Amino acid sequence: MRFSDQLQLPVEWPDSGFSLREKMSTALLSAIGCGGVLVGIAGGLGGQPAALRYGLAYGFLVLLVAVFGVLLKRSGAHETVRSAPIGSGQRSATEIRQSRRLWSVLVALTACCTAVTAGPAIEIYLNAPTSGIPGASVVLGVLGSVFASFLVLVVSGLIRPGSVEFTPDGIRHRGWSFESFLPWESVAGVKPAYNGHRMILLIGFANAQWTSRYTTPVWRIDKLPPVPMIELDCRKFAMQDVLLFHFVSFYASNPAMRVELGTDAARARFEARDFS
Repeated sequence: MRFSDQLQLPVEWPDSGFSLREKMSTALLSAIGCGGVLVGIAGGLGGQPAALRYGLAYGFLVLLVAVFGVLLKRSGAHETVRSAPIGSGQRSATEIRQSRRLWSVLVALTACCTAVTAGPAIEIYLNAPTSGIPGASVVLGVLGSVFASFLVLVVSGLIRPGSVEFTPDGIRHRGWSFESFLPWESVAGVKPAYNGHRMILLIGFANAQWTSRYTTPVWRIDKLPPVPMIELDCRKFAMQDVLLFHFVSFYASNPAMRVELGTDAARARFEARDFS
């Protein structure tokens, strides 16, 4: 039996398995995606390079949508906590990273969206029989520019994979498009919640010294809570949500043990599943 099987599942969390509707949707998307890939390959063999390009791009786009949905349910549960330097590197935090697989699929999905919009916009313009810019090129070009702007923000680091860092001073949460920090003394409690998916809420007092900001003016693909709070979306973390909940709850309920955070002791406690 795994250690995680011995940890109590919060009553607020229902079963997280795939529903029949989700299974059918995933199967349908997979079939459509594979069909697009096959159509593209057939077009390429028939001497139609444009059909090959866009058949593959569309097929992979639909397949990536299916994969993204699966990873939201099963983002990966094999990563552990680690010590990561903060600031100038003189101090360390205990870090739990969000799923890099989920993030990679999101970026790849956006790249495919860019390809199936910007690519046709350029080809339609270059092959237009008359002067001027065809309306289809304008519409597709605008959409392609929007999707491409996401990739620019990724390259610049304004949107990036997230994590949550625990130090003796507080909790620093880096989402895909925001940053926030909540001191431990401002944490009123930890609560499991469910809003279509499992969440862990580190709820702050009304007068909490909570700092938060978005890292980008556009593509705010995840949202800061409206009140002082660290809101952990369990779907995005490469860790079993039950383990994450008990790890967070342990240090929230045991102030004297927070000196471990940022050291090998916190990692050893996690590996031993010693949250009692």
